Amino acid sequence: MTSITKIPAGVQYFFDDEVRLRRSIEQKAMKVFSGWSYDEIILPMFDYQELFARGMGEQKASHTYRFVDREGALLALRPELTSLVARTVATRFKTKPRPIRLSYSGEVFRYDDPAERAVREFHQIGIEHIGEPGIVADIEVLLVASEVLTTLGLRDFRIALSHVDFFNGVAAFLKLRKKERALLRSLIDRRNSHALADFLEQVAPQVEPDRRVGFCRLTQTAGKEDAIEHANQIIINDRSRAAVDHLARIYSTLTALGLRDNFDIDLGDTGSQKYYTGLVFKVFVPEWGVEIGSGGRYDELIGSFGMPEAAVGFSFSLDGIAGALAGSARPDASNSSPTAHQINCAADLATAFGDALEKRAEEKRVKISAR
Repeated sequence: MTSITKIPAGVQYFFDDEVRLRRSIEQKAMKVFSGWSYDEIILPMFDYQELFARGMGEQKASHTYRFVDREGALLALRPELTSLVARTVATRFKTKPRPIRLSYSGEVFRYDDPAERAVREFHQIGIEHIGEPGIVADIEVLLVASEVLTTLGLRDFRIALSHVDFFNGVAAFLKLRKKERALLRSLIDRRNSHALADFLEQVAPQVEPDRRVGFCRLTQTAGKEDAIEHANQIIINDRSRAAVDHLARIYSTLTALGLRDNFDIDLGDTGSQKYYTGLVFKVFVPEWGVEIGSGGRYDELIGSFGMPEAAVGFSFSLDGIAGALAGSARPDASNSSPTAHQINCAADLATAFGDALEKRAEEKRVKISAR
């Protein structure tokens, strides 16, 4: 029998400065979102399991915390928020003018492999931009993400850009079957260069050895303009070339805006979610060493719940950002609570509490003492 003095595996408690830091991050991020005309949406804590299976795919949705309601419906605590936004737009915002800009902040719950992630309760903050299929929306969400991180003081962040059609084009060009495609994706995601080279030699003996080697090298490291140039030398199928060209246009714009140092090209990212259809990206803080956010384009997801519609967005891990800030050499002094006015109630209660009310009317912090 589990002791009630213990907490379940994977949940977290936060106290004092930890709470203040997280509230500060949330408030500053939401203020940036509002500045770019993103309206906040509050989403349900749980919904039908089928909703998440349709959005995330059966395999990822199998990691949800599920339960049955009194009517026998299978429900799940939300494992992510994008699927909920997509269903909301498809069913409730049919006549709302496009594009629609939405922002959110809230907990999600997911049982991942303990070897990969010990925590099972996460706080996500993010945005979704719906109704604009072009490069303009892609660049906008990248700039919003960049501003949030800069506003929080994380100026050495890196956002690694990729495109799912780079991988899809290669897989189609090689005429890979479903299992072979999944294996290729896995080898690229795991950065296993030797196994990837052996796989390509087996399934694509018709491709020149130098081109196979170049592809392996291209998917193993992130770069800047050099990665785009190398991709254009190696890749010959039209679908992958179009993906690289799209990334090149985005990167050129970001460079012109003075953001080159914060963005990289990483063609080894095949897209972590089933619903991604175009640009994908991941966010890192080098000195923290772990991913703190991700996003991308998902032009087919909303069609799962209604009419197909273009969409792009991202979410940050609030815990990841908090960890990066706490571990940095630039603590945010605004996270500390102001010094409290000590008020002693040992003598006259009315006088003491009257003093407290006056201080509170001036929005000052007070601390009552009984003795």
